Amino acid sequence: MLPQATTTCPSPTPIRHDRTPIHTIRRWPADVTLAAILAGDPAGRTRWSLLANPTAIERHPTLDAALARITEAQTRPGTDEPSGFGPGWIVSIPYAVGHAIEPSASVNARRGSCIQPEPIRLARVERGYIHDNRHTNGDNTRAGSWTAFGEPGPMPQAESDARCSLGACQGLDRRAAYEAGVERCVGLIRAGDAFQISLAHRLSAALNGSPRALFADLAERLRPWHGCYLEDGRWAMASASPELFLEADARGRVVTRPMKGTRSGDDPTLGLSPKDAAELAMIVDLMRNDLGRVCAFGSVRVRDARSIEPHGGEGPSTPSVWQGVATIDGRLREGVGLGELFAAAFPPGSVTGAPKIRAMQIIDELEPALGFEGPMRRRGAYCGCAGFVGDDGAVVLNVAIRSAIIEDGLCHYPVGAGIVADSNPAEEWHETLVKASAFLGLCRGEGACP
Repeated sequence: MLPQATTTCPSPTPIRHDRTPIHTIRRWPADVTLAAILAGDPAGRTRWSLLANPTAIERHPTLDAALARITEAQTRPGTDEPSGFGPGWIVSIPYAVGHAIEPSASVNARRGSCIQPEPIRLARVERGYIHDNRHTNGDNTRAGSWTAFGEPGPMPQAESDARCSLGACQGLDRRAAYEAGVERCVGLIRAGDAFQISLAHRLSAALNGSPRALFADLAERLRPWHGCYLEDGRWAMASASPELFLEADARGRVVTRPMKGTRSGDDPTLGLSPKDAAELAMIVDLMRNDLGRVCAFGSVRVRDARSIEPHGGEGPSTPSVWQGVATIDGRLREGVGLGELFAAAFPPGSVTGAPKIRAMQIIDELEPALGFEGPMRRRGAYCGCAGFVGDDGAVVLNVAIRSAIIEDGLCHYPVGAGIVADSNPAEEWHETLVKASAFLGLCRGEGACP
């Protein structure tokens, strides 16, 4: 859930647009900046969606600078507000922040490679529309005095923004290179360098039209539990992520839900796979240890070692994918803030592997040959995290997978798989394409996205 507010914010006002958040995104005014949190769990575990016109979008070169800005807002006095909304920040924190936390994780930095860093982006949110995911009647509330669509009533159509078009997918010709990378990882794992390595490759396509329409298209197909959208000039991130990286509240409780193992919705065999179960168990151990660095002694618990969850599609009975998911929680030690929590847990272990630093070094060595070269600064926002940080200190951040990164009219959609000692290169390549199925389904030449 979104954090309750402890800073001044006008009381939420009930409105009736009779539109889902995705409908609202499609009709958001073209000249009004959009930042969004999208909840899609049909059981209501992720409750609140938020669509906002940020009062400011800031770029910060370092985690320390971004945290200082967030902390500054948290010191303001204020009052509680109902409805699950409080002022705060929609954030995008790129994967490379992990290299700043632990510089030895980057082999390219040691070789003198000069890569322009991706900034941390903060969108200040003090007003917007809130949708309760537990309700299906289309009711919304409005927080703040501003409205994008005038007074309650039918929302205007914006057909120019309601659809997008994607060019042909680029990057599928890297299959041989990716499979060779998997073989290299398997060799390093068998030699004792690592236990697991999450290796990704990057797909791309030309985007004509609105990035927010692309986000709506992806969200309709993937129904993300932890979706996040942020636009900043000619850059945008459309994250339709199913995975929770960190949820923390003002009382110090912290939760992470790593995912490992993916099957298409018509393949029910994930629960029977010992390889995928072992892959998740390794990351559970890693994330448990990460939380243990900042949590009270004895408070870290594996609440669920493995569940097979349906994600995407039309609902639990017809998912687009099955995911293996674990749940770990703990209680932060007194005085531990977001900076210490990040230093302990970032980047998410599910997108690095184990042990984390060595896995990151191998990723840094192999992925430039898999589409992460040139000005795109390696992974960028992909495999970082995105979500909401409230002024009360509460946090809900995803793992930025199933994420389209749009820059200068080109849409990038990286996908990866966790490599272990018995990985089959062809099967790992196929798993990445299962994860890319929503994007690939939109790459239909120059025609309109369905």
